[in-house]
Amino acid sequence: MLQYHKQSHFALSNLNTVKLLLGMLGSMLICINMHAQDTICISKTMKHGIFSKNLNEQRDHWVSLPLHYSDSINYPVIYVFDAEWRFDLIQNMSFDLGANNKIKKSIVVGIPHVDWKDKRGMDLTFSQSRMEYDGEKVDSTWYDKSNSGGAKKFYDYLTKELIPDVNKSYSTNDHETLIGHSYGGYFGGYILSLDHPFEVIHIYDPAIWYGDGEVTKRFKNTAYGKTTKIHLTYQPQPKFHKDKIDAFIEALEATENITLTKRLYEQETHNSLFLDSFYEGIQLTNE
Repeated sequence: MLQYHKQSHFALSNLNTVKLLLGMLGSMLICINMHAQDTICISKTMKHGIFSKNLNEQRDHWVSLPLHYSDSINYPVIYVFDAEWRFDLIQNMSFDLGANNKIKKSIVVGIPHVDWKDKRGMDLTFSQSRMEYDGEKVDSTWYDKSNSGGAKKFYDYLTKELIPDVNKSYSTNDHETLIGHSYGGYFGGYILSLDHPFEVIHIYDPAIWYGDGEVTKRFKNTAYGKTTKIHLTYQPQPKFHKDKIDAFIEALEATENITLTKRLYEQETHNSLFLDSFYEGIQLTNE
């Protein structure tokens, strides 16, 4: 049995490529308060921590500000799951695209996991699946309470603690984008059936197969009323995985309040599509 949830979901096969790219992206950024109203960015990351009442533990998040950040300007915020692997990439690309007026200058917030082997699945899934990515049925020893199904608490931390803290600490305009890949993409799809705060959700090769398509089933039973832009990308392997995403796309396209852009990467893998997904998607949705 291919252990997709322990290998493909957490695979770092493209990590060396990402590190090489980041090494070529230029100068470091630090944020220095020059006057009451202005902050000049010359360092990479500011780290913050919150003791979450919902999760009953300390959780960190990382913040990067755009070029010439000013407290007198309100900025959109891009929230990035899997910050251990994705934050450096997203913050550098967003900083450069914003500085060159390709997107709106944006604050980037990275959300790392306490323990990615177990807490990532716990944070990002709302149930214990009895189905795998290739359609194979699994029993309760595969997904259980130790590694999955805790996303409601994480969702409450995200929406009731983290986002309000960011809005209190920085000059924001209440326009939030969520970037989720794999389990994170499943999370982004699932919260469409909840009262979520996001104007834009990026969903990259999402685990819509999880729970045998529960994301799509819940969404179809939701009277969706929030105007939302969704950028969804995926690759075709295996067929069960692709078919579940195609069914989700069909449901999204039938929803009046959702503006969907999508792309099937025929020649990319589960991990390799991330870079272009963000580069293309953020310019389509952060205009």
